[in-house]
Amino acid sequence: MTQTATPSRLLDAAEELLAQHGPAGTSVRDVLRLAGVANAAAVGYHFGGKAALVAAVERRVVDQVVADRERSLQPLVDAPDVEGLVDGWVRPIVTLRCAGRGRYAARVFTRIFDQPPARWEANGAAAIRAMAGRYCAVLAPLLPHLDAAELTWRWQSVTATTDFYAIGALDFGAPDPGPDDVERHVRRLVVPGSALLRAAAS
Repeated sequence: MTQTATPSRLLDAAEELLAQHGPAGTSVRDVLRLAGVANAAAVGYHFGGKAALVAAVERRVVDQVVADRERSLQPLVDAPDVEGLVDGWVRPIVTLRCAGRGRYAARVFTRIFDQPPARWEANGAAAIRAMAGRYCAVLAPLLPHLDAAELTWRWQSVTATTDFYAIGALDFGAPDPGPDDVERHVRRLVVPGSALLRAAAS
């Protein structure tokens, strides 16, 4: 195994275990075993310890989602539409879930807000919150019937449904989705999400 391959294998193994058991239920020994790495000092050497490995796994997933959402948001700032904004928000999660390691990566993503707020800068939750605020700022002129608090609440509902999808809770026994399912699954989230945002104020 090459020196550069070892960190990737450790990240992949830790991601799978974190998705299944969370940080408290994931040990360095289990990560090494699943990664097939015999050197007991490998996690410390490459990452500095378990906490840094957990943060690296979280940021690998979160940074990908943030970058994808940023790319989707940019063209919509000057020409916004509700469906396009919901699509830009949910598509990175659907794409992640439908990818090869998606069922693990998507679950890791949904756990970041389970962490204490003191960890939100390190694990990327703060970046996700900031980006949600930017999406809502672009949405607000399109939804004048919603005040800021109601828009935030509804956007959180769209986010919660997307996270529910990410952990597989909406599958109802269906097999794990693959790359060919992205468009269909995006539409299944965009249509009700857009309808929720457009509905009359409560």
